Amino acid sequence: MPKQYLMHRCLIAPPDMDDAFFANTVIYLARHDEDGAQGIIINRPSGLQIKELLNDLDIEADHVNPHDVLQGGPLRPEAGFVLHTGQPIWLSSVAIGENVCLTTSKDILDAIAHNEGVGRYQVALGYASWDKNQLEQEISRGDWLICDSDMDLIFNLPYDDRWDAAYKKMGVNRTWLSSEIGHA
Repeated sequence: MPKQYLMHRCLIAPPDMDDAFFANTVIYLARHDEDGAQGIIINRPSGLQIKELLNDLDIEADHVNPHDVLQGGPLRPEAGFVLHTGQPIWLSSVAIGENVCLTTSKDILDAIAHNEGVGRYQVALGYASWDKNQLEQEISRGDWLICDSDMDLIFNLPYDDRWDAAYKKMGVNRTWLSSEIGHA
């Protein structure tokens, strides 16, 4: 049976996750193949607004709607990643799902600044990454749960609601889960 890859799905941190960086996170998997996986945390605002980021990059951003920049992961926090709807028409875009792309080139930021050609988007600084077979080992240990992604989860829901919404997509109420096994 061929190995099943989880690209365009979401990892959900279990309630008892010990890793403080990843606790309570939902991670959208932008890549998962025989060499490993990469993803973007989609529910952790960085405290930086998109307008501030664009201005820091000398991009005029007076017309941009208020939008949080996400803390996408611990690796390369200086690097920007734009998860967006539409087609991979930018200089360095990769199609991930039917209508979801990941772009790392500055040209998409210019378009966002001018409200041109980018529907829904999330801008993140940094990403999460797993080496070959590392994610599979973590999943088999119960370090991550998995749910399907959808446009609401990735782009629309308030950040504070995304962790619970991911559990609901699995048909689970997070409050039912307990780290205390065998105790009534």
